Amino acid sequence: MSDKYENLEKLKELLNKGIITEAEFNTEKEKILGNANSASNDATTNTTPDNNHNFCALMHLSQFTNYLLPPLGLIAPLVMWLTRRNESNFVDVNGKIILNWTLSVCIYSIVIVVGFLIFGAASIMTIINYENPLPLIGTIGIFLIPLIIFGILDLIFVIVGAIKANNGEVWNYPLSIRFFKTK
Repeated sequence: MSDKYENLEKLKELLNKGIITEAEFNTEKEKILGNANSASNDATTNTTPDNNHNFCALMHLSQFTNYLLPPLGLIAPLVMWLTRRNESNFVDVNGKIILNWTLSVCIYSIVIVVGFLIFGAASIMTIINYENPLPLIGTIGIFLIPLIIFGILDLIFVIVGAIKANNGEVWNYPLSIRFFKTK
């Protein structure tokens, strides 16, 4: 009986040192404690490491609801994160990563749109004064291209984030501002 507890202590040390992941810790803990304890865990909670991986992948993919109704791209992952962030560190970290990216995209988009409004207004004044539409066309192109690029990056990053989360990996989206610390 004492061997189980010694093995659990060693396992916990490996987790605290970062040598093993939480998923590996839970898997090995189940092996040490045996089937009797795993049956009681299944009765009390439905959260296994695999469920967390799938849940996090779904949380990443829930950002695509943004294409149905723009606020849902923020609300859906936020609600998913808030409901399970205390149950798993993996869910908490992935939720923060998603929120960092979503807020970053919002800020980048606002900056691009405000820039377009400012420079677009100047271009419209040029058209009115000189009857030359080229400055407005150039301005539209200069500000439309970054929006298209961010749209493509959003699509790619969400898919990569979902795949990484499903594999049990933590992946910070490039270009995201770190509002919430993930590690």
